[in-house]
Amino acid sequence: MRVRILLGGESRVTLRRRGLWIGLGVVALFAVVLLAVVFVVGRMMAADGQRISLRDDVLEIELRVPDGLGITTVHTAAAESECSTISYGFERKLTVESIGAACELSDPTRIFNGHHGDYRSIDDVADPRDIDEVDTPIGAAVVFTQTYSECTNYCRDWDEPVAIVALDDPVSEAHGSVVLRGDRAEISRDELVEILESLRPLDGFV
Repeated sequence: MRVRILLGGESRVTLRRRGLWIGLGVVALFAVVLLAVVFVVGRMMAADGQRISLRDDVLEIELRVPDGLGITTVHTAAAESECSTISYGFERKLTVESIGAACELSDPTRIFNGHHGDYRSIDDVADPRDIDEVDTPIGAAVVFTQTYSECTNYCRDWDEPVAIVALDDPVSEAHGSVVLRGDRAEISRDELVEILESLRPLDGFV
């Protein structure tokens, strides 16, 4: 009789232990699912933004930029000039530009007071730092950091992220690349890489 009671007690303890482990398993599973949901939602939020189309005689591309960021300036060379350039400014935070092969490039060592450098390839950059490569849907990009300074009564320095994309299918033979830059580091390097990964040929955004 005592044996039966002892066995019954062991069974109840075993069941309680099993119930405890099942409960812990359910909690752990719920935690994993919750983390997965947070991760997916975070990825979806990171992918949010505005799709911008750039179409001209030089560029036909689409890109996603952060919400609230729109084109505020467009600069281009005169139509009759052999040197053709196009530059789109986004709220003084992001610049997208392309400089034609016939253009004379500015001094690459003078990166200050509104001059951020004229680049067609990484060879045009005087002092690129932290060079990396990123594959984009419109061509391979070289990403780097440069020091940009503004000096009046005193000087301030910024570590600007810059990317030079060699276009796989350029609209113009004279414009084989496009430059994207986070002006005064208003766009971080990580954000710039996200913008690069969002690049598409025009009408090819998915």
